[in-house]
Amino acid sequence: MAEIKIEGLSALVSGIDAKKYSGKQIRNVVMKNGADLQEDAQKRMTKTVAYVKGYSKGTTRRSTTLTISDDGMKATVAPGTSYFPYVEYGTRYMEAEPTLNPAFQKIKQQFYKDVMNLVKK
Repeated sequence: MAEIKIEGLSALVSGIDAKKYSGKQIRNVVMKNGADLQEDAQKRMTKTVAYVKGYSKGTTRRSTTLTISDDGMKATVAPGTSYFPYVEYGTRYMEAEPTLNPAFQKIKQQFYKDVMNLVKK
């Protein structure tokens, strides 16, 4: 599974702590954007968007789950099929059909805006 590291998170957390935000507000942002990421990734996992080679049966889309952990501060969206990395990144014989990374690139911008709106309040 791919790991994403956000640098400067400790400064952001200390800034959030300094403003005395409730954990519920932050958890809501994480949960909402995690759900949006799952939904967007699943929409991309259809024959008409990314999987255009004609052999998609929907298993990867159905196996994509959202897991909330670290007391609501971490959202993980991951397909449960063992072959997902080959589909996402391709092989030397098969062209990549990315779905999760484009969804992440879209949702991370919204997540950043949501966090900044929370901090600016």
